Amino acid sequence: MRFKQQPDEILQGLGVYEPEDIDLDLVAFSLNADIKRAALSDCEGNIIGTDSKAIITINSDADPRRQRFSLGHELGHWVNDRGRNLTYRCDTNDMRQRSMRKDDFRQQKEVRANQFSAELMMPNHIFSHSLNNLDITTESVNYLANEFNVSRTSATIRFVEVNSRPCMIACWDKTGNRRWFSRSPIVPDSIWPHTRIMQPRDAFVLSNGLEVDADKWINSEGSEDYSVIESIFSNGYDFLSLIWWKDEEQLADIS
Repeated sequence: MRFKQQPDEILQGLGVYEPEDIDLDLVAFSLNADIKRAALSDCEGNIIGTDSKAIITINSDADPRRQRFSLGHELGHWVNDRGRNLTYRCDTNDMRQRSMRKDDFRQQKEVRANQFSAELMMPNHIFSHSLNNLDITTESVNYLANEFNVSRTSATIRFVEVNSRPCMIACWDKTGNRRWFSRSPIVPDSIWPHTRIMQPRDAFVLSNGLEVDADKWINSEGSEDYSVIESIFSNGYDFLSLIWWKDEEQLADIS
């Protein structure tokens, strides 16, 4: 996704090349945005701006990692949507938007702000070097989440997005309905996860690098003949299944 300013370029301009140096308050200062933190009852963050100056308020009652994501989100609005009368109030639903809906201009801006936040907290020039051929498991997700001070959900999505190996992340509600999913670039577009898991209590058992039949998660002809490596964890609301094709040759057979 293209932005008016790329997160990598902003951070490199500030001399940031290590995860521990990613200071979003410093980024905001460099972009002429003042940051306030206060208890907010109706949103996670808001921004008011003109052509050259912005004031961003972040919900101080939120989890610290949520606050970081919210700040990155509002900075995404500031970088990409600034104008004479910039005003956004962004709630939890806005910050969960991942796929752009046609003809919904406001929603598309929220998706872009979310992607900007993820890339600002886990920029390509740092994040890619941190992978170091990590196995695609919950253990690796926990490591990346701690390294970059982000939620496990954010770390997993980014882990999949930049990975050169075939993997997928899918999010499910507790009744088994799929909320969203994301593939690594190497996974063909024809491979989709199920839209619904029929026995969620049996499926959503926490795991870390467990080999299972591919058809447990994948809705493609032939998937019952192969296996994938699964790692399952919860974010407190939903379940996430991280799926890895350790044998890449299987992709051609189940697509």
